[in-house]
Amino acid sequence: MQKKKCPVFLLAGLILIAGLNGCGKKTVGSGTAEKKETVTVAFWSDQLTENYGQYLQKTFPEVDFEFYVITNSTDYYRFRAERKALPDILTVRRFSLGDVASFKDSLMDLSDTELAGTFHQSYLRSYTYSDGTMNWLPACAEIDSILVNQALLEEHKLDIPTDYQEFTEVCVALKEAGIRPFRSDFAADYTCMEILQGLSVQSLTSQEGREWRQQYESGQTNQLSREVWLPVFERMQEFIDLAGIGASDLESSIADTYYGFQENETAMIRGTSAEAVRYNVEEKAVMIPYCGETKEDSWYLSYPAFQIAANVKAEESPKREKLILDIMSAMLGQEGLEHIATGQDMIAYNKDVKLECSSILERMQPYIDNNRLYIRLASADMFSASRRVVRGMILGEYPDAEAAFDAFNEAMKEDDEGPSFAAHIDTGYSYRFEPEGGSPAASAVMNSLREELGTQFLTGQSINVSGDILSGDYTEEELRYLTMGEAVEILLCEMTGRQLTDYLNQVFAASGKRGSVINDSSLYVSSGFEMEVRKTDNGYMLEKLTMGGEELALDDIYSVAVLGNEWMMQKEVLASVGVTEYTRSENTYKQIITDRLLTGKQLAAPTPYITLRREAD
Repeated sequence: MQKKKCPVFLLAGLILIAGLNGCGKKTVGSGTAEKKETVTVAFWSDQLTENYGQYLQKTFPEVDFEFYVITNSTDYYRFRAERKALPDILTVRRFSLGDVASFKDSLMDLSDTELAGTFHQSYLRSYTYSDGTMNWLPACAEIDSILVNQALLEEHKLDIPTDYQEFTEVCVALKEAGIRPFRSDFAADYTCMEILQGLSVQSLTSQEGREWRQQYESGQTNQLSREVWLPVFERMQEFIDLAGIGASDLESSIADTYYGFQENETAMIRGTSAEAVRYNVEEKAVMIPYCGETKEDSWYLSYPAFQIAANVKAEESPKREKLILDIMSAMLGQEGLEHIATGQDMIAYNKDVKLECSSILERMQPYIDNNRLYIRLASADMFSASRRVVRGMILGEYPDAEAAFDAFNEAMKEDDEGPSFAAHIDTGYSYRFEPEGGSPAASAVMNSLREELGTQFLTGQSINVSGDILSGDYTEEELRYLTMGEAVEILLCEMTGRQLTDYLNQVFAASGKRGSVINDSSLYVSSGFEMEVRKTDNGYMLEKLTMGGEELALDDIYSVAVLGNEWMMQKEVLASVGVTEYTRSENTYKQIITDRLLTGKQLAAPTPYITLRREAD
């Protein structure tokens, strides 16, 4: 395939053009050019860079991976597809086939690939359009269901329920004993959506339910089927009354829910095994399926760690198409999924992949063997409508289940209004890292952030910027796609030049944490000062800091903004270099950049902030 020459940093002010992802030649410092195929991977979370990103690099040393972290929304990819600027490999957690239908032709059809053949076909129904095409595949699944305090039930001589009738009897008996039968964090949209679907998964997995879902996911309807869904709302109304769910539950957090479970105030909660470990209840919790009319009608709810797709441009070259499919196969194979499932209980959708699970999932094996793991329906409309209507049902805003059903359908109607553009970005910048200068896109955003904060210096990881910055009109929501979706703190402090040097050396050397540097595209960006860095076989080593070309005074004190995850890395690293006093910015990183552009300002011009050399240079 003919490769395009990568733009040099000095041309970063030019408007970004399509096709930058195809750059295949890379120069490090003054060394000899290495011919590597560049593959851009958009991660839905920076959690994936720590282990998963490193795994991909070790598996494909011939590939120059370019990583960045996006907003976890298929709308981000729709925005990029409309501008013909999709990454090579796409990942997203919040997913529905209907939400990605508008740009399906921009993605590879995976239906006839060997990779698709490695999956249990029953799970692929949720990814297959009515014409038989398939663009997305699921990674391993997190299991969502009901966590039961078995010891508490046994104390009251109650058995763990195996069907819905037994479930109702247990709830009644617990209430009579003064124990709350069930609690969950109904303030969260995903909780409302998952309980609504989980309680009635028997209806959703019926023949009529599967047919409706395929029509909905293929964009043939945006309304719920009365035959399939009215029983769902009837069951939900019954459950609200049975469990004594009220207005106070709408203010309950996930931490509140698990605390009540831990303290034996609540016998059953909605949850996952990963949450059980996180909130230290795994030893007392047993995970049971959402109960159907009989034990055979019971199902566990599942949702993938993420979904994966590939840019259709890969098909322009048989060699590149094979490479992309090989990478995706590695991502979704045994070793790849083990890197996702590190420290968590995950279930594979693939036929020949087995992941280790803890005792909390000991009841699951028969359901796994019979493929009774329902993949939640998780369109953007489904999230928002579930929260609105379930909250309304809890507050008694609907006289009956039919009124709730009608309200849900009303909420699902498409908004016919066109986009309302809120800002215009005059100049686009490439995300691509260049050894002489760095990433123009990352520099433009970090320089803008420093200007708004008013500090002398700022540093943050380049993956906090969501890829190439495109010129053109933006809605307010699209402006939020410029930066990674997950919250990162802005810590404001004072540092000497020596402390800043030590700080950067430590974050360059850190591993296995959020904020770890794993390759050039995940290096830290400096704003207000420059870095000279040497790349060795063991990683990256800071050699010198300069300001305007002059070496930074080690004993002078500077105001510094640090962008990153406070509790998972930054607090520890700052303390290790003697910085224990800092404040957190009240405004978020994403909001500061969005607000700047909404007021009519442009992004600050990028500056050459790094010189990266090889060990031998």
